[in-house]
Amino acid sequence: MSRLRELVDRHYHGINSHNMNIAVEVFHPDVEAAMPGAPPTRGVDAHREYGDVLMSAIPDMTVAIKEVYEGPDTIIVEGTFSGTQTGTLTGPGGDIPATGRRFELDYCDVFKVRDGKVVAHRVYFDQLSLLGQLGVTPAPTGR
Repeated sequence: MSRLRELVDRHYHGINSHNMNIAVEVFHPDVEAAMPGAPPTRGVDAHREYGDVLMSAIPDMTVAIKEVYEGPDTIIVEGTFSGTQTGTLTGPGGDIPATGRRFELDYCDVFKVRDGKVVAHRVYFDQLSLLGQLGVTPAPTGR
């Protein structure tokens, strides 16, 4: 297994075991992150805060890898993010009160690595699909 894959697996282990300390230990202290619906962040503490918000709102959240694409310093993961929104989901657009609804969402993670740490983390997913599954907006048709 490559070092890049070990970093991703460690990060996902932290998420799936609901331990943000483990999830963020693979990141460089000045990691830059970008996720849909949230302003870009810089630094491990900001990234941990984003994860804590998700874990609070979706305490049973899990990620599952479908495909992995790897280059010399970048690893891209296609996967499925799932869980039940039992807490308030806080974001820059406002709060979404707990819906009690389960969702399953395809995503893509891009990790850029330098000197054994993730220096950039970009996440892509369909926000409309997530909001539709949570019952906040009409669910989109098709895939």
